[in-house]
Amino acid sequence: MADRRTVLWTEGEAGPRFPLDADGIAAAGGVIRTVACRTTEERVAAARDASVLVVSQAAIPADLCAAAPRLVGVVRTGIGLDTVDIAGATRHGVCVAHVPDFCYDEVADTTWALILAVTRKVLPADRAVRGGRWEPNALLPMHRLRGRTLGLVGFGHIARKVAERGRAFGVRLIAADPYVDEAAMAREGVERVSLEALLARADIVSLHTPLTDETRRMIGAAAFAAMKPGAILINTSRGGVVDEPALVAALREGRLAAAGLDVLSPEPPAPDNPLLGMENVVLTPHYASTTVEALAELAEKVNRQVIQLLRGEWPTYLANPAVRDQPTCRLTAGRGTAR
Repeated sequence: MADRRTVLWTEGEAGPRFPLDADGIAAAGGVIRTVACRTTEERVAAARDASVLVVSQAAIPADLCAAAPRLVGVVRTGIGLDTVDIAGATRHGVCVAHVPDFCYDEVADTTWALILAVTRKVLPADRAVRGGRWEPNALLPMHRLRGRTLGLVGFGHIARKVAERGRAFGVRLIAADPYVDEAAMAREGVERVSLEALLARADIVSLHTPLTDETRRMIGAAAFAAMKPGAILINTSRGGVVDEPALVAALREGRLAAAGLDVLSPEPPAPDNPLLGMENVVLTPHYASTTVEALAELAEKVNRQVIQLLRGEWPTYLANPAVRDQPTCRLTAGRGTAR
């Protein structure tokens, strides 16, 4: 056992949402270790002898990479990389891998579930019926979706799936993304606009951006002031893209009609978070990516990359390719053995 390399999970004894492949990892010379770290300091200490770190929501700072000399790779169990210090990992020669190509349909479906739940006031209607009130007109005003304008902030794979579904509902589709050109959007039947124009025109604003320094709190007081009166906000991207106090203020003041949120900041929300008590807000527990099929795909791709790293191979979805040219790259230095 002493020469086995450790594959470490630090976010609870139960392990990730899917099983790590113990047999495959063992065949590649690894052994799985799971611990429950409550703080970053505890995680840094736990990772000192790890070869591969599997991570979900935990923050992975550069200090952890520095303090774990055997660590050759970090594998994130999802698309986003906002919790990992990519530059720091690269500097210390640590590969960072993720799974950028799963759950597109799941998140697009959840986006539309939230749009429908909010626009059709599904939860208030359900509560009314359960409370003995059968009043079909009591929840007016409500408006049909056909002919409304859906604005997509970000136009990656998931937003394109949202647009695909939007065409069936008959909505007008506009999108703002500085990294996608007009021709690419036009092929999807979407009009390319600036963020400012999108906010002014959209009846429904749906967020599909990664969380970066550029997008953090991008939707704040100024954005809400620029939005169409009575607009709806949908967020299935990252909670940090939205300035939550500004969102609460916009909802309280009636500038926004409603919101549908799968993500918050922080998660889970504090018991006194005002959003929890708002009748015009629909909340789900960051579950947009969750189906049996998506989790099976995620498990396969995470396990594959863990095993690749143990074997001294580049992971399929290397998020920091610059590490290949680093003299400090631990994978090439030891071919993954981290001895």
